[in-house]
Amino acid sequence: MKNGRISTGGLPLVLFGLLPLVASAPAGAHGAPDAEGAPSEIVQARITEQPNIQGLNAMILDAPRPGILLSYRGDTPLTVLGAQDEAFLRFTGKTVMVNTDSPSWRSLPNAPTLSGTPVEESDRWAVLSQSASFGWLDPRLAAMESMHHQEPEHQSWSITLQTATGETAMIVGELRRKPLP
Repeated sequence: MKNGRISTGGLPLVLFGLLPLVASAPAGAHGAPDAEGAPSEIVQARITEQPNIQGLNAMILDAPRPGILLSYRGDTPLTVLGAQDEAFLRFTGKTVMVNTDSPSWRSLPNAPTLSGTPVEESDRWAVLSQSASFGWLDPRLAAMESMHHQEPEHQSWSITLQTATGETAMIVGELRRKPLP
């Protein structure tokens, strides 16, 4: 600044930089477009308790409908019991097998088509994955979908595991409704 004069050489640049802020206000005032059939809330699942089984890792798969991913790298087989307490999935530490007679398997919305033949126990177990991990949309994690809005905001779920020795342990969690903005 010389002789009390203010330079206006940078003024167009400053005004140009403020233009997006000014222009966004009228557009933002209209709000988000309406989407017909869009849900007003989502169901979030979380694990609150995991058993202390060597080589077991469980995590929630966040999606519009939550799922669960189990990874097991133990030395002895671990069986996941289905919703009716039947043998559902068997993790061997190297592969995952499915009980093709399991009602839980037959009712899965994301059940992959099995290529191959059942491998043991009267042809009811088939190889599902050549890795030690498998994720699925377990109906126990979608129970809130059938709840009415007057009921509590959260509910518990559990998945029972059975070790090779016959002992059982549970993965426990909760479902919570979360309103969408």
